[in-house]
Parts: sequence; C-alpha cells; structure tokens
Amino acid sequence: MKKKSIKDIAQDLGLSKTTVSFVLNNKGDEKNISKKTQKKILDYVREVDYQPNQIAKSLKKGKTNTIGYLVPDISNPFFAKIGRLLEDHFWEKGYHLLIGSTDENKDKETQVLNMFVNRQVDALIVASCFIQSDAIKSLLSQDFPLVFFDREDPEIEANYILVENKISMKNAVESAIDSKSQKLGLISLTPDVYSLKNRIEGYKMALENNKIDFDKELIRIVDNNNLKKGTEKELKFLIESGVDTVVFTNNQIAVIAIWLMNTYYKDKVNAIKFVSFDNVDLFDYSMPKVISVAQPIEKIAMHTTDIIEEILRSKKSENKRIELTPKLIERK
Repeated sequence: MKKKSIKDIAQDLGLSKTTVSFVLNNKGDEKNISKKTQKKILDYVREVDYQPNQIAKSLKKGKTNTIGYLVPDISNPFFAKIGRLLEDHFWEKGYHLLIGSTDENKDKETQVLNMFVNRQVDALIVASCFIQSDAIKSLLSQDFPLVFFDREDPEIEANYILVENKISMKNAVESAIDSKSQKLGLISLTPDVYSLKNRIEGYKMALENNKIDFDKELIRIVDNNNLKKGTEKELKFLIESGVDTVVFTNNQIAVIAIWLMNTYYKDKVNAIKFVSFDNVDLFDYSMPKVISVAQPIEKIAMHTTDIIEEILRSKKSENKRIELTPKLIERK
C-alpha cells in the first residue's frame, strides 16, 4: 500500500495542504485552525499510519541531525571505542552518527566524504591521511564543520584533537631498554601517516639516547590491506634477525603478533618483549608482556564533541589544536 503524503491527506479530507501541514507541525492553534479540524486531521493520520518524510523535513530546515565519522578502519579498537563514545553523546543530543572506513585509501576516502556531504551531514569527524586532498580542502574553504583527530597536517589550518606521539613512544621504548632490551625492531603501518611517522621518530630517539645503534633494516612496514600476512612476514624477519624486543606503532599489528608468537614461536614468548602504541585489554594477560601507550580515548571524544557543538551552535569558531598526553603502562 502506497504511503500517504500530506497532499494525499489534504485531498482525502477536502482540506488544503497548508492546513494539514500546520496541524502536523503543531501550529494549529497558532494559525487559528478549529479544534474540530485539528482532531479530524490527527485522527486520520493515525488511521492511515502517516509517516513524515524526514529527509524532506531536514532539507527544509537545512539540518539533518547527522554527524559523519570517518576513520581508516572502524574495526580498530581505538577508532571503535571513540566512535561508541561519540555515538552515545550525540544520540543524547538528538543526532545520529554515520560511520565509514577508508582503508587508508585516498579514492575511497573521497567517495565516502562525498557520500556524507550528499547526505547533508551537519558536521564531520575525520581521521585522515589525506588532509591536503581536494575533497577536504574544498570542505575547509567552505567553513564546513569539521574536526580532525589522530592525524594532523601542519600545513593545513583546521580543528585538531591529537595525542603526543613522539615523546610518548620514546618513553615506552626506553622502558623496554631499562629492562635490558638491546636489539629492538619495529613494525608499522604506512609511515606516511603523520602520527605514525612521529612514533617511529620516538623509537629512533630512544635508541639514540641510549647509544643503541640504529639499523634501518629493523624497521618493517606492513600493508594496511593485508595486516595478518604482512605482520607474519615481518615478525618472522625480526625474530630471525635476533631482536629481543618488537615495537609496534599501533595495537592492531601488536594483537596479530601476539597470536603469531603463541602459535609459531611459543619457545620465545618469554624471551621477547613487545612495545605497542595504543592499548587493549588483551595486553593485561597476554604473552609476550606488552609495554603500551594508552591513548586518552574519553578525552579525545569529549574535546571532539565540544568543538563540534560549539561550531554547530555558533556556525563558526576559531580553529583549535588540542594535544593530549597518553599514559604509559609498563608490564615487565
């Protein structure tokens, strides 16, 4: 059965569309429409189970009560936990969170951004590797409500919620060195990401501070689209190279490596230490022991929502750059 429109209801009741619209928008008394007519319309819409076209209403108001949340991989616990906090917060405010993953792919990121914009989201929260892309530059030039988190491009002025990466990673690696680590390898996703680049610099800084020779062969890069196979290959290389510690620039590859160690290298789980930027609950009871950098997820979500709400309330605000300090968790 075809859903009734306001036009259909007006025709069925012999009334004008304007009269029906006023009543459905709770303006019957204001427009001096009789109680009898208002009751007639409301009784009829209940009878035919009339459902308003929310998209049309949103377009008319210029507001859709939706927020776009775009991240490299929503299955990553870091992005998933932040997304959940954002979803809960905005739900209480009457907003819906639309979620998309980019797989660190520029074309996919552009397509999803365009999809969000075409759906007329009221604001965007993005962790992007491509802040200088034409799609993002276009949004920024239009003062579109937008907050970046986790990633930064120093050349682009925008709202950023960040975590200090370099010194935090240096401190985590030095914690392992304090526990007698002498040969430390590193496995990372693409080093083109600003935050990951800083984490790798922190690893190098820790080696330099402790007079440990840097060997570029011990920095291994895995493909974001083939994490399991890539991590397996690079972990094997590092173990065969004789490392006593493996440093990971994010928790996804660290979790895969824990599984690999307990599947293929059980004789080495007590001999090799892990260091991970990002923390997951698994690290509390896994082997090898993991020294981790726990990002302040609640604060990231809180500051992000504060900026988005300020922009939506005032239509524009000065760009903010907020850098938070993570927590070092030592498991020795």
